[in-house]
Amino acid sequence: MLVSNVQITRDELADLVAGAHASLSFENCIFDDEDLSGLELEGLLFSGCSFLRTCFTRAHLQDTVWQRCKLSQSDFSLADLSSARFRACDLHVSKWLGTRIASLQIEDSKLSAAVFNETRGLDLRLRECKLVGATLRAISCRKQNLVQLDFSDADLGGCDFQDAVFEGGSLRGASLRGTCFKGADLRSVELGSISFYDLNHSFQGACLSVEQAVGLVSSMGVRVQ
Repeated sequence: MLVSNVQITRDELADLVAGAHASLSFENCIFDDEDLSGLELEGLLFSGCSFLRTCFTRAHLQDTVWQRCKLSQSDFSLADLSSARFRACDLHVSKWLGTRIASLQIEDSKLSAAVFNETRGLDLRLRECKLVGATLRAISCRKQNLVQLDFSDADLGGCDFQDAVFEGGSLRGASLRGTCFKGADLRSVELGSISFYDLNHSFQGACLSVEQAVGLVSSMGVRVQ
């Protein structure tokens, strides 16, 4: 069943989900400023929909699919997004506090200033995303291929990138206190300036290019000839 080009309230959405006898999808619908907290929305498909400032607190969103949706300032705190997929979405300034993110996939999306704190579950998959100024404390991306992730000025405190392979992207200006890059391949990522403390504690065992190593040493005031 396809619902398209309408504005939908919380009660209308709940009625549609309760009465659906087949897979339910929404196209170009508007949910702005709605409180959808606690709703059971598993397996729904949203394409081109708008959820500006929408609250999904404690909502059941497992296996949902989101394509080209506007989700700026949306709140996913304590929601279950296990195995959900976002593609080409605007998620800047979104909140993910205590969210279940097991096998969550986010691709080609904007997550600038998004906040991921105390999230639950492993295997968050990020690809070609802008995470400028985002907070991703203690997120695990161990052994992943990280393609074109812009972590500029992001808070990556306590994140686990052990044995990850970075393909492009940026760590310029990121906060790296307690971050682990042991065994990570960072040769193609933009590093920017790294403090001696972070270099000594977070980058032990990481793989850097010769150019990156020279740049880091030079940024600490050491002449390399």
